[in-house]
Amino acid sequence: MIRWRSRRYYQLVCSLPALPTRFDAGKHPISRERLQNRLRMLHPEDAQEIRSFLDILAWGEKFADTSDAMVVERYGELMRRIRYQLTREAAHAVVDARMIVNALRRRRRGLGPPTIGIGQWYDHVRRHFAEPDFRLAHALPNLPELRRLLEEGNAIGFHRGLIAATWDWLRKRADQYHFSFEAVVLYVARWVLMEHWQQMEAERGRAIFESLVAEALGQYADAYA
Repeated sequence: MIRWRSRRYYQLVCSLPALPTRFDAGKHPISRERLQNRLRMLHPEDAQEIRSFLDILAWGEKFADTSDAMVVERYGELMRRIRYQLTREAAHAVVDARMIVNALRRRRRGLGPPTIGIGQWYDHVRRHFAEPDFRLAHALPNLPELRRLLEEGNAIGFHRGLIAATWDWLRKRADQYHFSFEAVVLYVARWVLMEHWQQMEAERGRAIFESLVAEALGQYADAYA
C-alpha cells in the first residue's frame, strides 16, 4: 500500500504546477476545478483528510466574535478526523492565527478576552489579554506589526501581514516534503491562501469602483442604485 501511494503521489505532485513564491504574485497557476480533478488521485482515506482540513480552513473564519460552545465541539470533531501530524500542525497554525486576530479585534472594540477555547494560545491570551502583544512577541515576531496595522485601521495591510506569516510557515515546511501526501496538504493550504487573498483584492476593487462611480454620479447616484 505504501509503495502504491508513493507512486501515485509522485504522479500527483508532478501534475501540480509550481506555486509562486508569494501569495500575492498573481493568478493561481491551477484552477479550482483542475485542482479538484488532480486530487481524485488521492487514496480515499487521504481524500477524506483533505476534506476535513479544508473544512477547518473555511470554518475557522466563522468563529470570530462568537461564544457558542458548539464552536469548540465542532473544532474538536474536525481535528479528530485528522490522522497525519503535518496536517494537524498546518490546521493548528491557521486556527492559532485566527484566534490571535479574534483577540486583537475584541480588545480594539473594548470587549473582553476570547471565550472560545481553541488553539494553543487560548489560555495564554486570556491571562495576558491586557498586555499589548499578549506576551507572545517572542513566539510570534510579526504580532507587534499586525497589532499596529489593526490599530491604524489598515485592514488590507493587516490581512496581508497575517496571510504572509502563515504563507511563509507553509512554504518553509513545503521545502521538507516531496512527492508525498504531506506535500499535497501544504500545496492545497497555500492554494487556499492565494484564493483568499485574491477574493479580498476583488472585493476591494469592487468597493473602489463603486466609490468612484458614486463620486462621478454625485447627486444622481441614488437614481442608479
